[in-house]
Amino acid sequence: MLEEIELNNQYFKRKLNQRERTHSKVPNSNISMIATILGNVSIDELKKVIKKMQQRHPILNTYLKHEEKALFLLANKILEIPLKVIKRISDDQWRDEIIQQHKIPFEMEQGPLIRLILLHSPDISDLIIFCQHTICDGMSLAYLARDIMVYLGDPQKKVELLPPAPLVNEDNIPSDIKPSLVMRIFSKTINKKWEKSELLFNYDDFYALHDVYWNNYTYKAHLYELSKEDTEALVMACHKKGVTVNTALMIAFAIAQNQINPESPKYLQNISFAVNLRDLLNNPAGEQFGFFAGGMQLNFKYSDQNDFWEATKKIHLKTTPNKARKQALVGTLNALALSPTLYEAQIFTAFGALILSTSKSYNKIQAFLSDKKNIVNKIVEKKISKGFAMAQIMTNLGITGFPEKYGDLFLKNLILMPSCSPYTELVLGVVTHRGTLSITLNHMEESISSEKILKIRDRANQILMEAIKGK
Repeated sequence: MLEEIELNNQYFKRKLNQRERTHSKVPNSNISMIATILGNVSIDELKKVIKKMQQRHPILNTYLKHEEKALFLLANKILEIPLKVIKRISDDQWRDEIIQQHKIPFEMEQGPLIRLILLHSPDISDLIIFCQHTICDGMSLAYLARDIMVYLGDPQKKVELLPPAPLVNEDNIPSDIKPSLVMRIFSKTINKKWEKSELLFNYDDFYALHDVYWNNYTYKAHLYELSKEDTEALVMACHKKGVTVNTALMIAFAIAQNQINPESPKYLQNISFAVNLRDLLNNPAGEQFGFFAGGMQLNFKYSDQNDFWEATKKIHLKTTPNKARKQALVGTLNALALSPTLYEAQIFTAFGALILSTSKSYNKIQAFLSDKKNIVNKIVEKKISKGFAMAQIMTNLGITGFPEKYGDLFLKNLILMPSCSPYTELVLGVVTHRGTLSITLNHMEESISSEKILKIRDRANQILMEAIKGK
């Protein structure tokens, strides 16, 4: 066993749970936060603050290590988080930089699993936080961006250490939550079938997959922002109608997606959004850095007769806090019931055929894919045989409530870029800071063109503006 090393009075070595492990060998499982800062950011001071962040959030010092079938997250030294400084030349430069970062895999077995890029100019800079999804969620990046601003604004401030982060496991799920009946019946059967043909994938396999994945897919992202006035008007309109901004945004984009796709394929009925688990656990996660997100999936059947507010109200009633809580926590328990290695194998079933014959992993993965009795192959092939699986996935961090001023610096804006999938038409990253709502529209160009996505964006904007004005 690898030795546990004390880090800031916290011992850090633990096994990844199934949901964390799902992302550990996925080429596109990276999340980004862009913090636009007014004022002259001192590069030397930023480097000092990064080290302080590694003390405040020990998980920033971690890497991954296999021990037989288990995958551990551990730290045995203070790792240096890379900081790349680039001259800032445009307001949307961050987008192309992040897309390039996705093409550079993390050294998963060396760490760290995070890196920073500063697009710098004397008056305004963009700080990009680029992190592997295994150790973070969107709120983690928002809290980290705020913490960096706090310590940049007050260089003499003593580092406030957080308590050890809670684990997301069966013991930390409230007792009223149980796995779904289907999962209770079939999880043992699925696990037994998987054991008969189980194959372990290492990080050489991951790097081989990562290279061909990014040679075959083109990631694109587009920004949509509402002014303070329009954001306030949308919030007031939603309040008046008794719905949330989250449901209004989902339905505006869902209607737009259906209208831009004249035949409204069946996958457009499937939409999903992220659920923050932090305060839903027995031992709440608070502002810890880690993976504390779940999800809720729902069905939206579009009709030309749909009234926007009526459709939003129907979805709102399906996504009440209690219903979102239950589905997200049940989904977490369902995931914990299955073999951890089964989750890793799914990504190789989905994309393994891309691996070149010159790769050392080629024969191994081809043999795996040719096993038609393999339960993972059956599950994944059924999912992807129909093409798109989802219309949209939305991650909405809500209103941050963060201060604007930090010493001589101002946090002008926060933008979330949650990556995307070839099997989801549109992934939306939403943040509201200083009264301004920003949304990134993320997609794969091979799956749906930028031209079409921009039409969806413009149509969704039209729907929202008409709803705000009562048309």
